[in-house]
Amino acid sequence: MLIVDLSHTIIPGMPQWPGDDCPLRINRVSEHGPTGHQSSTFEMGCHVGTHIDAPLHFLAGEPALDQLAPDHFAGRARVVRCGDGEEAGPLPAAILDGLDLSSLDYILFATGWSRYWGAERYYREWPWYSKELAERLAGADLRGSGLDTPSLDPHAGQAAHDICARAGMVNVENLTNLEALPTVPFTLLVLPLKLQGAEASPVRAVALLDPPEQGGPA
Repeated sequence: MLIVDLSHTIIPGMPQWPGDDCPLRINRVSEHGPTGHQSSTFEMGCHVGTHIDAPLHFLAGEPALDQLAPDHFAGRARVVRCGDGEEAGPLPAAILDGLDLSSLDYILFATGWSRYWGAERYYREWPWYSKELAERLAGADLRGSGLDTPSLDPHAGQAAHDICARAGMVNVENLTNLEALPTVPFTLLVLPLKLQGAEASPVRAVALLDPPEQGGPA
């Protein structure tokens, strides 16, 4: 089995959503020398780095992450390659044409935008779900979706979040390394911290590839 890491490394000073006022801090409480062990604390927002949104994020009364069963955060997935990082704007529903979603739990969209991670451009604009694409996903009985951009929606909007949340979907944002995934389905794990009442959590997103699935990138 090959495990492909789809997560950005969490480090102080890393990019985050403009306006979010919760700087990431990792503090060393003790070091190996004086105490014989290292111990640390950390503080950060729930939407920092590669993270997952619960339906509660935009819709009051919908489930928080700790109210969803663990199997909601794992399943069979497939990546749709839909860009090379050159263009921002809405992703059309047509990118799903010809794709059988009936046996899948997650769809990931590889737009190439993760190449700008750490640059000013990353949070200035990006590819996002058109209303029609969000509606196609919501009607496909998926557990969730994900992409390598900051959000399902543009800066001034939340239509895709609302549509997917009403369908009970979770969504993973700021993914990376999607170009390393094969064209065939694979197993996806996007397990969040079990934070009571939380609308989001950082995740260590990984793809599990069996030997037959290791034959070529998407």
